[in-house]
Amino acid sequence: MTTLYIVRHGQSKANAAGILQGSLINTPLSEKGQIQAKNVHDAFEKKSLHFDLVFASPLLRAAQTAALIAPEATTIFDERLKEFDYGDWDGQKVVDIHRLFAEFFDEKKNLLPDSEKVSHGDDFASVTAKLDDFLNELALNYPTQDILVASHGFTIKLLLNAILEINNLSSLNEPHNAGLTKIELTTSTRTLVYFNRDLTE
Repeated sequence: MTTLYIVRHGQSKANAAGILQGSLINTPLSEKGQIQAKNVHDAFEKKSLHFDLVFASPLLRAAQTAALIAPEATTIFDERLKEFDYGDWDGQKVVDIHRLFAEFFDEKKNLLPDSEKVSHGDDFASVTAKLDDFLNELALNYPTQDILVASHGFTIKLLLNAILEINNLSSLNEPHNAGLTKIELTTSTRTLVYFNRDLTE
């Protein structure tokens, strides 16, 4: 069985500034984000859980998170783990996007389908398909390993879409900064063990 510990990056400088950051925005961790990642590292240490292998988004905030959590591990950067591309919305204030394009968000500010028709960014289905391939590859190539995956909020949400086949993505909020999700894989099964657990307190 392949066990994935999937962590959203710690708070980035764009997060702290209220800026929407997808795959086009590449800011580093804030001081708070660095502390969050170190706290996750310490929590794993207490559980004597160590990773020989890490998969991470190549974006700086995720790469830094992976390095702080598992500094001794081999890290493989995978483009499929980059954040969802919000297109023309990337780099704008989150509150402005919610106000100007309210029809693409629910009451809890979850992004709704078809935003790419306006933002010219990614669509849910194509990103989910890439993440489905990623999960299949891990289950096939690393059948007995514990693997850390460092990625991004909406990408993790779509990764769970690949596992749970959620018809309505609004039923699942994005994980918090440094929130941890555990998934167990075989070549024929995918099981969500827990979602968005807070190890930073």
